[in-house]
Amino acid sequence: MCDVVTALKVGTAIYSYQNQKAISKGKRIANDRTRENADSNYLANISKIDGEKNEAAMEKTKEVFKNTMEKKAEQATGLNLGFGNATRILQSVSGKYDMSYADILTGYRQDMTALMNDETSAYANLSKTYNSIKPVTEPSRTGLALQIATLSAEGYYKNKALTQPETGRAPDSYDEL
Repeated sequence: MCDVVTALKVGTAIYSYQNQKAISKGKRIANDRTRENADSNYLANISKIDGEKNEAAMEKTKEVFKNTMEKKAEQATGLNLGFGNATRILQSVSGKYDMSYADILTGYRQDMTALMNDETSAYANLSKTYNSIKPVTEPSRTGLALQIATLSAEGYYKNKALTQPETGRAPDSYDEL
């Protein structure tokens, strides 16, 4: 038999364990939501970057086409007006538009480099978010069982000491307690 205080201590230990279980469940749910949000943001960033890559490729294609058409038009104009040597006209016009084409490619490469850096940053943010999630520590059932056993033993021995008459001598064994 145990006293009321011991029973309350055991009840408090059980309640504390249940409370810790509820808190750890809430933390697990919050961590799952954080992971879901991080994944969603990462996918949105990658989708945006892919869209920008497509736009850059289309812009490059348009500029190359425009450059080619301008080159052909200028060559035709030069040839039709009869300005000297046709080969020299073509070389002159081609050289000018080759530089323009190089500028288009340089701009495209810069866009692609910036977008690759954006992809790296998006993944770094995802990793940073995942690494910032704190692990959840579950309360120990064994710890609860040991706490209850300790409290119960204390209560038992207190009760035994209160109900046992004083003999004036130390008990020889635990059976005498």
